[in-house]
Amino acid sequence: MRTLRIGTRGSELALAQTRLVMEALQAQYPELRCEYTVISTPGDQRTDIPLHRVNAVTGTGDKGVFIATIEEALARGEIDCAVHSLKDMPGVLDARFALAAVLPRETVEDVLVVREGADMSAPVIATGSVRRVQLVQTYWQGRAQTMPIRGNVATRLRKLAENPQLSATLLARAGLNRLGYGDSIELAGQKLRVEPLPIATFPPALGQGAIAVETRVDDRETCALVAAVNHEPTYRCITCERAFLELLQADCSVPVGGHAAMTQDGGMELHVVYYTKPGKRLELRQSFASDVTPQAAARRVYEELMNQLKD
Repeated sequence: MRTLRIGTRGSELALAQTRLVMEALQAQYPELRCEYTVISTPGDQRTDIPLHRVNAVTGTGDKGVFIATIEEALARGEIDCAVHSLKDMPGVLDARFALAAVLPRETVEDVLVVREGADMSAPVIATGSVRRVQLVQTYWQGRAQTMPIRGNVATRLRKLAENPQLSATLLARAGLNRLGYGDSIELAGQKLRVEPLPIATFPPALGQGAIAVETRVDDRETCALVAAVNHEPTYRCITCERAFLELLQADCSVPVGGHAAMTQDGGMELHVVYYTKPGKRLELRQSFASDVTPQAAARRVYEELMNQLKD
């Protein structure tokens, strides 16, 4: 009976996602034993600075700030695979590693978590994402202010509940769902409500809502084992999104959002919103037939974006 060693961050959401992976694997392999190891990452440790500055400060280069330390453990053979939020992963992995599987995707939307009684005509919104900062200015037509915030889901909710200067914060619906939060939350005597945001005008981070399992390329046994839980439609969509990020050479400091979705005829649609440095919003949406690869679809949208940037 094999034991599969899994690496994960220690947040409540990371552990919930790891449990989902373990359940999926054990449904495929009833005799498989799974155990996880919590690994602290630079993104977890440096909550005193904006997320897009962590790489430079911690010397993790262009690696994802929430995966670099976990990948080091994977490379050393201390774990067999790692579970990540896909949106935390860079567009290109180190050649030693493979994205072996993704689980079926949760909803991709961002939501607004609002303090009861807050004035949302000119709100103060807490977010540490450069994408969300730009989207807030567009969505509220310049009437909103943003304040930086860091921390896991529970920490952000607590900070919102305890700070009367804040009107709301922004979170991924997928994370709230996986942690069991409903549309009404009460913390520290403060009532909060969850309001959906339209994906078309407030697009998510590329990769949002997907859980990824990373393995070593040379560990063929684990790669094959993990591949049994891969959800192919989700994999095709995130492959397209990651290919676009790779072409754009984008990390968390680039204000870009969007997502790919399968169409009823087996094709794919890719929607992307990109903000230039002056804050101009560029929006692209293209549909592709089923015989177009995710990488080719990403390239076509990328080339159209480059054409718009030249204008």
